[in-house]
Amino acid sequence: MTEENGGSNESHLTKGRLEALSDGIFAFAMTLLVIGLGVPDKATLVLTNAYALQVLLDLYSGFMHYALAFLILGAFWLSQHMQFHSVRTPDKIFTWINLVTLMFVALLPFSASFSGAFSGVPIGAMTFESNLLLIGIGMSLQWWYATNDHRLTESTLKPAYIRKVRFRNLVVPGVSIVGILFALAGITWSTAIYMTLPIVYYSVEYIYG
Repeated sequence: MTEENGGSNESHLTKGRLEALSDGIFAFAMTLLVIGLGVPDKATLVLTNAYALQVLLDLYSGFMHYALAFLILGAFWLSQHMQFHSVRTPDKIFTWINLVTLMFVALLPFSASFSGAFSGVPIGAMTFESNLLLIGIGMSLQWWYATNDHRLTESTLKPAYIRKVRFRNLVVPGVSIVGILFALAGITWSTAIYMTLPIVYYSVEYIYG
């Protein structure tokens, strides 16, 4: 084996291919979210405006979880794009952290649908919140691993920027933990806590901007 083929990057995976895989899974998961908004089978048997309106109203929980999941996944995708921009070449550990994170990204359509169907049950909300918590932890681990001692990043990457991204990555996990605690306390609609994300993100940007 030549030195060229036996370099330090044993994964032989370029950053471009890993980004392409990530983009594909994020796009697939964001598209699949809408499937959770199913129409009851008997809807075709009751063809009235009143019943159609009632079906739409009954789907409000599903619509809310769809919107939350789609927007949060979009934010995760943008964050990952920014993180990959700072990474030179992924190694095996970084690649596996990314793959495990993507596994939970692909699971989100199920947890969003499950939570929407069981909106009044704590386990329903906790399933959705735990899924987002795990995605957020994965994103945080990716950034920590890549930037620790500039393992996969340029040494010129500013420490202030590294810290800002680290705290920004902890926003969704932090909010998810609060949501899980609310659900355990019996508070219904604990997933509404995610509506505070823009305010929390803005606060982090303001403090570390």
